[in-house]
Amino acid sequence: MTCSYGHTNYVRSIAFSPDGNTLASGSEDETIRLWHPYTGHYLRVLRGHTHLVRSVAFHPDSTLLASGSHDQTIRLWQVSDGQCLRVLPGHGGLIWAVAFNFDGSLIASANDDTTVRLWDTRSGECLQVLKGHTHRVWAVAFSPNKNVLASCGDDSTIRLWDAGSGKNVSTLRGHTSWVRTVAISPDGGLVASGSHDQTIRLWKTQTGQCLAVLHGHSNCLCSVAFRPDGRTIVSGSDDGTMKLWDVETGTCIKTLQGLRPYEGMNITGVKGLTAAQKEGLKALGAIEYEEQLAG
Repeated sequence: MTCSYGHTNYVRSIAFSPDGNTLASGSEDETIRLWHPYTGHYLRVLRGHTHLVRSVAFHPDSTLLASGSHDQTIRLWQVSDGQCLRVLPGHGGLIWAVAFNFDGSLIASANDDTTVRLWDTRSGECLQVLKGHTHRVWAVAFSPNKNVLASCGDDSTIRLWDAGSGKNVSTLRGHTSWVRTVAISPDGGLVASGSHDQTIRLWKTQTGQCLAVLHGHSNCLCSVAFRPDGRTIVSGSDDGTMKLWDVETGTCIKTLQGLRPYEGMNITGVKGLTAAQKEGLKALGAIEYEEQLAG
């Protein structure tokens, strides 16, 4: 796959259109780019944001794209021609995430100003300002079949909201550090959260009960997502791995990891390395056999 018109800085967000025909990417180069997902061909570039684009999300019918930026605005784009239909201002800080609800009538946004905001997709009007988090809000996710909204943030909580009334239905507590990512299962019955405490937690949406704590990552969690059948969760971490988890048992099914720079290099008996250097090399794939050192 070749990308002749790639981004010129870090890519911070990607999203598939629900119909599978378009891939969107948002970048620190202040643009969104649309791609054909199977050929890798560049379709068009969307310009207008004046700071990095942190989040992109498709409307359920794949005709619209929402983007959230550190320029404190949300933009709504027409996918067919890349036209910016409207700009939604109003947040008092950096926007970290955007999401459409199940029928596309609402957009939720997560912000540095501790709030979650709900916007009318057609008019661009801010309908609700959801207050409850006490620090930055990192992520938002709607239930696929109801107007239940989940949000998470630096206050180490996940909050569930009724998007119709704006009421905070429940607050899920248990993580010991800030919560970076949240997802709701396809049937709406479960919430998955990933935290800087290196764990994933599974919660029952209706009661807020923590059903399981998944251990295995060695660094903070950046992303969690449910498989379409709801039976598997995939998690991504700053430890450089992705893990697949069985929802029913909470066990790790598989760890996905690319080759590291020093994968398989044997540093057993190498002299002149400090303990810290050895640990750094091993984190990058090097191998040291302790039993040979002992002999």
